Amino acid sequence: MKKEVIGYKCFNKDHTNRYGMEFIEGRTYTSSSSHVSFGNNNKSGYHMCKNLEDTFRFFPAGTEDISVAKVTGSGNIIVRDDEYNGFYDMYSVEKIHIDRFLTREEIIYYFLNKDVLRVCRFIQLFKLTDKEIGLFMNAFSSSSTVINYILYYQLGDKEAFNRGKVYKR
Repeated sequence: MKKEVIGYKCFNKDHTNRYGMEFIEGRTYTSSSSHVSFGNNNKSGYHMCKNLEDTFRFFPAGTEDISVAKVTGSGNIIVRDDEYNGFYDMYSVEKIHIDRFLTREEIIYYFLNKDVLRVCRFIQLFKLTDKEIGLFMNAFSSSSTVINYILYYQLGDKEAFNRGKVYKR
């Protein structure tokens, strides 16, 4: 069993979780139960993901402003791998330390330097501004896959994948 895992956790814009508990940068929080599990995570551990893009599966980053923290989980730790659905390494941890909250710019630039698969998972789940869409279109102009993901998930072009053509600027 792992003793510590570093990853990411999403919160509401005001740094609260779904249960209204506020999280403060630099603090460590301990579950009231040493038995961690998935599902009823209120008092049964804190959920986090190793990959930043996977956190957006659990919070409405495509429609709402959220906050994201880099975190360190420790104590009792369990992992759930959902590779079948394209998501990886979700953890439930007994203790979570809020290392720091990320700025939106940090999140965007983080993904501008990732591989196509990770970028596509991000684009599918995170609402970009027009300026951010332009950054990704420029950075991945040679990737028809990324461009189609942008067209479909960000710009609402529901025929992007059906046309079978590459986006031309």
